Amino acid sequence: MRYFITIIVVLFFIACDEVKNKNNETASEDKKELTIYCENAMVPVLMELKDKFEKGRTCVIKLHNDGSQNLSSLIQYTQKGDIYLPASRVGFRKLNSRKFNYIVDSVFVGYNSLVVMALKGNPTGYNGDINTLILKKHAIIIANPESSSLGYDTRAYLKKKGLYDDVLINVVALSTDSRGLVKSLRNDEAQLVLNWESDIYANGNRNHVEVFNIPDFQQNPAEIYAGILSTSEHPELAKQFLEYATSDEAVAIFRKYGFNRRKTLIF
Repeated sequence: MRYFITIIVVLFFIACDEVKNKNNETASEDKKELTIYCENAMVPVLMELKDKFEKGRTCVIKLHNDGSQNLSSLIQYTQKGDIYLPASRVGFRKLNSRKFNYIVDSVFVGYNSLVVMALKGNPTGYNGDINTLILKKHAIIIANPESSSLGYDTRAYLKKKGLYDDVLINVVALSTDSRGLVKSLRNDEAQLVLNWESDIYANGNRNHVEVFNIPDFQQNPAEIYAGILSTSEHPELAKQFLEYATSDEAVAIFRKYGFNRRKTLIF
């Protein structure tokens, strides 16, 4: 009799586990999956926004991060994804230049400012004048204009100033995008880098670099937009995320990572 009761108890717990697992599988199946493509510079802020947005909602957000060129190619090739968030609006141009309008709706989320960075203590004595980047004493790394929004905006700005070709002579390497630029300074691979100012808010970078603002770029900084893709399988959920991205809570989070909604005024 005792063995019979033991068997009954064991079978009861097995049945409970099966019901629990089945419920978990059903709950998982009910969750909608939102895919967001973002440039690497946007990953830290999106990780926090993702966690906040998922709470209280039956959805899971998956991030795919890379440079704007690779992301554009991925969206075009897979014809999948819900939201695109490049580090500058030029990422939209790169995607929509492929003879198809992939962005069906978008919201403004902030500005990105281009700055010059040197290792903490400014060992080479850079004086903050962008025109002196052409001096032969500087070893510089910039982002590749073909692979990232940062590279594109860097080239566009330097060309506008008539400096690009001369600065290029001092460029010792091209990075894929903003990721790794501070590390290049710390590894003594360059003396100066041109980077997004927002990069100092990630990975403790603020403790390792000196930041030199570029006043005329700050007056016309790169605009950042989040856009819903025409390939979205959950356009209503994507719209909810864009609405959240412009909420007071999200605006404060963007600001925390260096993405302000107001231009810096230089007098």
